[in-house]
Amino acid sequence: MARITVLGECMVELSPEGEGLHRMGFAGDTFNTAVYLARLGDAVAYCTALGKGDPFSDGALAAMRREGLDTRLVREAENRLPGLYAIVLDETGERKFHYWRERAPIRDLFSQHTADQLIAAAKASDLVYLSGVTLAVIGDIGRARLKDILAYVHSLGVAVALDFNYRPALWANPEAAREALDGVTPACRYISLSSEDSRPLYGREAEALAAEWAAAGAEVVARDESHAVNVHAPEGRIATPAPSRVKALDTTGAGDSFNAAYLSSRLAGLPVETAVSRGHDLAAAVVTCKGAIIPQASMPIWSRG
Repeated sequence: MARITVLGECMVELSPEGEGLHRMGFAGDTFNTAVYLARLGDAVAYCTALGKGDPFSDGALAAMRREGLDTRLVREAENRLPGLYAIVLDETGERKFHYWRERAPIRDLFSQHTADQLIAAAKASDLVYLSGVTLAVIGDIGRARLKDILAYVHSLGVAVALDFNYRPALWANPEAAREALDGVTPACRYISLSSEDSRPLYGREAEALAAEWAAAGAEVVARDESHAVNVHAPEGRIATPAPSRVKALDTTGAGDSFNAAYLSSRLAGLPVETAVSRGHDLAAAVVTCKGAIIPQASMPIWSRG
């Protein structure tokens, strides 16, 4: 069982139920990964900011606790509401998101107290996990503090994992996103990206960037449009084929769940090929359900024992 600290935003999720109805839940890219890591048996603390005393913040906190997440790193802000997003699906199950999060408390996460708490938690962890969305929503002050924290815990031997998850609408321009991401990649042992991330940010394919970062010591999961995965590590490149296609109902959370199964497997000492296979298995289960967080009964069989 690995000890993992995850940073990011938990939002209210509106998932379509048909005939103009939506089901309310709680989700967010790193929150989804945190939930699946916990379901896979890891000890996970989630660092975020919520409101205080409103039913949506209370609901998010209750959802974290139901999933077994350590909530001691959750900062509660008076008179603020958590962000909200709605999912719109096309006929293939591919999703588009619409967000309401301009005043979400995550934007003021990094007080000095939060930074001190995060350092203590990270030092006791095997892994610290974040995403490009995390970097986008915590603002300039948060990014500066987090960059220093990650460099520090990296120097102590704590692994850091980053999913690029580039969302242009969250950034002033690609240059701002690239600067923020470049600021933390040197501290990362694990990096996940696709060419959909790398092309607008660097004008390059994911494979080329992955090879460079692997030469510097990282283990990089490079995904392509076919869902084939090539893992680049200092020891070399491991190519894995695309998984069998499944009929997707909702692709929300697919990449987040893949990351959880991959990292949980690698931290448990399993080989890259097994980690990729388990990542595909969990993602396949996720896309056949609506919303980012699937019922426990829909988890892959190997994850339940």
